[in-house]
Amino acid sequence: MGIFEDKKGVVIIISMMIMAVLLVMCGAYLSRIVPEKRAMDTARFVLQSLGLAEAGANQAVAELRKRIRGDLEDAVKEETNSNVYNDYVENNQSLEFLRDFAYTAGNIQFLVEGGQATLSLSNPNLGTSIAGSYNATITVNKNGEPSHPSQTDTYIFPYKYTIESTGSITSFSPPFNKTVKLLQGAFTVTVRRETFAKYALFTNHHRMPSGTTVWFTANTNFTGPLHTNERFSFANNPSGNFTAEVTQHLTTARFYNQGWPRLLNADNNPPNDMPVFQAGFSRGVAEINLPSSVTQQDLKKQATGDQNDGPWSSGIYLPNEAGALKGGIYIKGNAGNLTMSVNGNNQPVYTITQGSNIKSITVDYVNNQTIVANVLGEGGTPPGNYSDIPNGITNEGIIIYGNGGIGNFSGTVHPKTTAPSTPITVSSDSDITISNHIIYQNYTVGPPPSALPESNLLGILTWNGNVRIGASAPNNLNIHGIIMASGGTGIFTVDNYASGSPRGTVTLLGGAITGFYGPFGTFSGSTPISGYGRNFVYDTRMLAGDTPPYFPITGLFTSSENQDAQGIKDLDKRLIWQDTGAGD
Repeated sequence: MGIFEDKKGVVIIISMMIMAVLLVMCGAYLSRIVPEKRAMDTARFVLQSLGLAEAGANQAVAELRKRIRGDLEDAVKEETNSNVYNDYVENNQSLEFLRDFAYTAGNIQFLVEGGQATLSLSNPNLGTSIAGSYNATITVNKNGEPSHPSQTDTYIFPYKYTIESTGSITSFSPPFNKTVKLLQGAFTVTVRRETFAKYALFTNHHRMPSGTTVWFTANTNFTGPLHTNERFSFANNPSGNFTAEVTQHLTTARFYNQGWPRLLNADNNPPNDMPVFQAGFSRGVAEINLPSSVTQQDLKKQATGDQNDGPWSSGIYLPNEAGALKGGIYIKGNAGNLTMSVNGNNQPVYTITQGSNIKSITVDYVNNQTIVANVLGEGGTPPGNYSDIPNGITNEGIIIYGNGGIGNFSGTVHPKTTAPSTPITVSSDSDITISNHIIYQNYTVGPPPSALPESNLLGILTWNGNVRIGASAPNNLNIHGIIMASGGTGIFTVDNYASGSPRGTVTLLGGAITGFYGPFGTFSGSTPISGYGRNFVYDTRMLAGDTPPYFPITGLFTSSENQDAQGIKDLDKRLIWQDTGAGD
């Protein structure tokens, strides 16, 4: 028995030793796995909190874009008193302007104090299993003083901004936080009187002068804003595609309804008539009045240098004092020809015929002078070299004004070079007849359709007549410019549109603003019979606020965000994110 008991004791001792070793090994394992799990949890919390912080920053960027491109723009449209904007500029109150305009009723405004404007955001219900949240702050500072260029209803507000966002994981005790910061960006808001140049199509009466209804069909595509002071008419499914906002004064639109037209306060007539409005169709909006005779007199004043043209005989004039130009180019009497060209020195040349007089006018931007040469006759301003250029009293761009009609208008519009760009407006009291191609030099088209990167820009404006494509114009005509026939019955049309053979297509790079909708040709179904088809390509620079010089304005204001030569807006530029660390 003694030996057996001794063996039992040995077994017990060995078992206890094994258990002790196992306990030590378990302890070692546990002491290792707990920190590893904590480290894994910490890494997971870091990623989760960083993800929440980035979500907050992204929300803040989206909110800032919405405030500037949506809320502020809508508020500016409601405020038509220029003195309001002027007060913000005169009192150096850029931040107060942001606070008062960049919000909608019921939403939080920017808080202005300590020389900066701030807006704090917290996350909505994320709908995830992550127990956490984020808080983001937009901080906006002035980036210089606001400005108001003289002689214009334009107000410029420059800003710089930062965004800081903190993500917090609340399932960790204490909560685990991670903060990211968007290093400083900048944007500039420009508020200006809205010009008619912004419209891809504007009609006072959206029908032909005869009263014939103009239908938008599947062949209708517009990439810019449309407005009529009456109603639009839509036929078939689809019945047009519109990428920008469409507005009309009357509350009901006309739908073809398979040959049984009906008026509806709606944006479609399913399933028969289905236009596509990518930016909405607003009905019952206020009328937008075409410019008055007062506006015409303002333009004439710019061309004549505020001189009295009463004693002047028929001819071509460049108003000047002591050899220095003080206005634009003024044509008294009907102009038989107006041709734009670019010479071998890359200078714009305007050749004008008035009666028995022909003048060649060359603009030398490098030397800031204008050379006038008589090709035939002596009427008007004598030949010679004149200092300055014919860009009106307020120097907005080349202005050519005729107090009669302008016939045989054609040529090439000079682009931006090392010298300033050459925006030009050709204006007449009566009809303007286009006889050949009018094109921007060195232009590009799309996508999206535009004239970028050049900055040549043309406005064609008649006050009491029509803009006509003449009977001698070539097939497949190209016209680059913003066309406006502002008279009550003014139209953009084609001479002899209902006779002869088909002449191809008129491609307009710009927009058309008219009293009525002018006819271009006749068709049988989809087959052209005579005249031209239409290919109207919107110049998207107009949405950014570009406009021909001295172009008529509406009674409304609009706002825009600056963009670079590639068309990238300030708030779309990619900025640097900085991880500012984590903490409890």
